[in-house]
Amino acid sequence: MAEKIAVLFGGPSIESEVSKRSAIRVCDALLRKGYDAKRIEYDEKLIENLKSFDKVFNVMHGRPGEDGVVQGILEYLKIPYTGSGVIPSSLTINKYLTQQVVKSLNIPVLNSLYINRKIFEKDENIVEKNFKGKVIVKPNTGGSSVGTFITENYKAKDLLKEGFKQFNDFLVEEYVENGLEVTVGVIEYKGKTKVLTPLQLKPKNKFYDYESKYTKGKTDFLIPPEVDMKTVELLKEKTLIIFENLNMRSFARVDYIIDQKNRIFELEVNSVPGMTDLSDLPMEAEYDGIKYDDLVEEILKSAGVLKDA
Repeated sequence: MAEKIAVLFGGPSIESEVSKRSAIRVCDALLRKGYDAKRIEYDEKLIENLKSFDKVFNVMHGRPGEDGVVQGILEYLKIPYTGSGVIPSSLTINKYLTQQVVKSLNIPVLNSLYINRKIFEKDENIVEKNFKGKVIVKPNTGGSSVGTFITENYKAKDLLKEGFKQFNDFLVEEYVENGLEVTVGVIEYKGKTKVLTPLQLKPKNKFYDYESKYTKGKTDFLIPPEVDMKTVELLKEKTLIIFENLNMRSFARVDYIIDQKNRIFELEVNSVPGMTDLSDLPMEAEYDGIKYDDLVEEILKSAGVLKDA
């Protein structure tokens, strides 16, 4: 009898629609591979809906599917699931905390500042005081570049006022002019950790925003990236260090920016990468000779519980 696989998607996150697109594609791949797969949307009946399944393939992007909450539920139910465990998931959803850990691994990160409502209320000019020139401001636990903006340091105050109507906290970083954006996927493949060939992103918008990520023709994808082989190997090396030291599992994606001096800075770590037709990790796997259906099956094989033990 074929294993019963729940492809978990949706939820209240602003990334819910992307999650649905990932789920459709993953579920179709599992069906082609002979699994008894079904898409299950996150709702208040989650525990009841999952009890009849053997494993969960989690493609919930954002909270609560990517922050340790769903992982904790699945650990409690003892249902094997894909992706990282509770602790790495709850860490990597927080961009600022992730940066602090990455920095401790001797991997460079950009100069940054964490701002929540209380910090901002105490000093609305905090960005202007700490940065010169342009900054990039991101929701600290958001994803898919929703709510992200680039602005001059002195204009950040008014934009943050608006931003706090929707988000609880932000990460402010120095803006790298003409930086080269690169992302690197990593998977557990045939029992080993495999770092995929880095992918360069050349968005036609000002930066790699939501529209650039999920609209065909809005971004050019270059693989391998327009850097020398030494830089490619450095990117892969740093990605492996992050994946292993953060105790991540199944699959992940690490985003970087390379400045004009060819210096590499870690930006974000994604514990549930997109699996849509425009997603980065499947493109990298395809380039490395791993077809989409095989990629999905290998990720499924990494499903388990007690991931933080």
